[in-house]
Amino acid sequence: MDILNRLNIDLKRLDFFQKFIGLNILVFLSYRLLILFNYQSSFINFFSLDNNFFDKPWSIITYSFIHQGLFELIFMIILLLFTSNSIKNLLGVQLPIKLFTVGILMGGIFFLFFNKSSGSLIGASAGISSLLIFLLLMSPDLSVRLFRFNLKFKYIMGLILFIDFLKLITPGEYGIFSHIGGYLVGIFYYFSLYGLPTFKAKRKPRYNNRR
Repeated sequence: MDILNRLNIDLKRLDFFQKFIGLNILVFLSYRLLILFNYQSSFINFFSLDNNFFDKPWSIITYSFIHQGLFELIFMIILLLFTSNSIKNLLGVQLPIKLFTVGILMGGIFFLFFNKSSGSLIGASAGISSLLIFLLLMSPDLSVRLFRFNLKFKYIMGLILFIDFLKLITPGEYGIFSHIGGYLVGIFYYFSLYGLPTFKAKRKPRYNNRR
């Protein structure tokens, strides 16, 4: 009982994103275990988001918990921790949670609307896209340490957006529309907080011809 109580206390101390990451790791390990019994396809079909949404409405949420590759899982964890912590440190705990969860939902909706294939959607990239674009608009010059180099976040984000653009113009890449849904959520939240940009016309200098 002491072990269970201790475990329960430790779980309560975890924040939203730590719990999400833990659940993703658990789902990933379950998926890899099911490969041994050849049940991985049934597992993916049950939780992933596809055109059979009305037969499995829970998939609008559960698709975000599935990552098939270890690299994909690690990359997701790095981006999620970096973006959520950066926003949380400046604006509090609740905003990154809203950005992420609404991004997941909107990303799923965009995928369903634009998907013209029999393919399915998995991964949390829609929610992370919402966090990424919000952070870009809020702190484009944020310094990011990569190995021995310091890079501004806007340059890293420029590369991510360029890769997404290439996917957008690639036939059959319907998963990219979930990213677009996430980006729109992040943009909406940013401008709802800070307002739309105003462009004031510069006044031409007046020259005094009098001598």
